Amino acid sequence: MKRLWALLHQRCPVCLQGQVFTSPFGMHTHCPACGVKYERETGYFLNSMFIGYAAGFLVLVPTAVLLYFLDVSILVFSIVIIVETALLTPLIFRYARLIWMHADQMLDSRKPEG
Repeated sequence: MKRLWALLHQRCPVCLQGQVFTSPFGMHTHCPACGVKYERETGYFLNSMFIGYAAGFLVLVPTAVLLYFLDVSILVFSIVIIVETALLTPLIFRYARLIWMHADQMLDSRKPEG
């Protein structure tokens, strides 16, 4: 339950306390609470891209299907999908990275450094 709270509140996967993000797309390099380095190795967050693709797909497909059945013009369809994508990108980016970091911590745990 603590891990779910930490994931939803965008906290460190190791200590479950420190904030991970500094801005919509900016991250701390190390946890401000326990000092653990978030990026274990070069390319560490590559796997989070797959989570982000899946999340984006799961969010955009229902909208696309709804717009198809509403028989909107291609212009309206494009505008709605582009706006939805633009609005949700920061959220999907953050949670894709968080899900990856928390899953990685559960599979290969680390101890706080500080």
